[in-house]
Amino acid sequence: MELPPPPPLDAARHALFLDFDGSIVDFAPTPDTVVVKPGTIDLLEKVSRRLGGALAIVTGRHVADVDRHLAPLILPASGVHGREFRPRVGDMRDDPPPPDIERARRRIADALVRDDPVDLEDKGSAIVLHFRRHPEARTRADELARSAIEGLDSLHVIAGHAVFEILPRGITKGRALRRFMRRPPFAGRIPVFVGDDVTDEDGLRAAAAENGFGVKIGPDETGAAYRLPDTRAVHEWISRLTAGAKPGTLVTAGR
Repeated sequence: MELPPPPPLDAARHALFLDFDGSIVDFAPTPDTVVVKPGTIDLLEKVSRRLGGALAIVTGRHVADVDRHLAPLILPASGVHGREFRPRVGDMRDDPPPPDIERARRRIADALVRDDPVDLEDKGSAIVLHFRRHPEARTRADELARSAIEGLDSLHVIAGHAVFEILPRGITKGRALRRFMRRPPFAGRIPVFVGDDVTDEDGLRAAAAENGFGVKIGPDETGAAYRLPDTRAVHEWISRLTAGAKPGTLVTAGR
């Protein structure tokens, strides 16, 4: 779908919500091997300061994992697609996983074989089956995920970039955005959600429903109003907000 690039961000009016993988950092063969390019942390710090702290990371990763990659910067964040929610430092809220996730975990453990081409990432309340290292294993990953949730109504499967992810129903990035928008410094601003994957579509829709807009990264189908081609374009777009910004102290969640 042909979509225009997003309009400039307004430091006084917008609240910015950024996915991590595929939006801030490029994909890597495994989650642990992503590289935060030089200048990214400094850029996010400056953008957060310009937005009065109204910048949050909304990701499928654990919040602690994002903190490790962005250290020493600590931003408001939501992890595991909305299950983890940290509006400020020291205020981590974690929705308990449904009991069905343990049954799905056992089924996958029983089905995986030695040297399996599908890689398992266990997030506790979400389970990810990766096939980025072996693209030919897509069908196997799909079948593993759907077999694991058979008869488990509290769970569903979402297909992403070289992954199939098992998630609790009702936990979404859109829900995370709405929770942020009820709290300062986000409340009263116009939400802008940036994401690249199927799991980001809830966030893109939620931003539009709150009179904001979504920005889709990459060529996939989307309900967003705007599009950017890649992470480099995201960096260039948000960096325009920092032109002429004065140096200041590190912005962290809750400060």
